[in-house]
Amino acid sequence: MIEPDDKIAFFAPDCGAVSLLLRFGDEVVAGFFEPLDVSPREQVVMSFDLPTYEEREAAAKAHMDGAAIGHILDGWELLAV
Repeated sequence: MIEPDDKIAFFAPDCGAVSLLLRFGDEVVAGFFEPLDVSPREQVVMSFDLPTYEEREAAAKAHMDGAAIGHILDGWELLAV
C-alpha cells in the first residue's frame, strides 16, 4: 500500500464535515467529506509546474502548510496528523 509523505485531517464542528490533505512527494491530494458520506463531495489533485522534483516537493509542502493554516483560521479542528 502506498503511504503518503504527509497527511492531516480536519473536522468542522458546525456541520460535521471532514477535510483530508495528503502529500505524495510533489503532489497534493485534498478531499472534502460530508457527514455519513463514504465518497468525497469534492476532491482535488494539485501538481506544481516547476523544473525540478525538489522545487515541486517544496511547493507541495508549502501548499500543505498554507492549507492547514487556512483550515485552523477558518475554525476547523485538527482531527489527525
